Amino acid sequence: MLIKMLPEPEKKLLLDLIQLLALSDNPILWDGKKYDELTSDTDLSNLSIQADEQESELIADLERSAGQSVRRESSIFGSSLSSSVGALLAQSMAVGALTGRSSVETDLIEELKKFPIHKMELPETRVAAAQTVLAQLLEGQSATRPEPPKIMLFEMILVALRDGSISSIERELLKAFQHHYQIADFIFEDLLDRAEALNSEVSKIIALVLE
Repeated sequence: MLIKMLPEPEKKLLLDLIQLLALSDNPILWDGKKYDELTSDTDLSNLSIQADEQESELIADLERSAGQSVRRESSIFGSSLSSSVGALLAQSMAVGALTGRSSVETDLIEELKKFPIHKMELPETRVAAAQTVLAQLLEGQSATRPEPPKIMLFEMILVALRDGSISSIERELLKAFQHHYQIADFIFEDLLDRAEALNSEVSKIIALVLE
């Protein structure tokens, strides 16, 4: 919606942030199975995160609005790469292309793998893993103007609301983003109110045209 107003670096950062936000509370799959479906022959090392269809559609719309027709390079490493880091990033992107994963999903899965299997789906585990990736994405990021962080926060809230409500995990990430950019609480709440109102209207329109 407002992503077109962002400078190019912030567009790429926002697309990584909303990917992280969308995946942060979605079910973990082991070899394509949920935790209560695991069997002795399940490949426990083959982790993925189930995508939400509504969130995926909204993210795809944002990517098109930002002019990003393919998966972006992760902004974790910044704009200047040494040859060795560049080679590692290229290798990581090649693996992502083969698995169909974005670099953000790969990073989040690697963080989740650090926890025992029976704890991976706990909210506190999901928050800890997602916040680690969020900190990497935001490392060295600062706002030269007040508008871009507020635009990014608004778009992130809209993605979090797309499946009906903001989960406790998503809220923790939104608050962490707010604190990184030192956005005032009243602005956060105001943006949340506006996003909820917009999401409600969009849902009503969709329901109306599908009747």
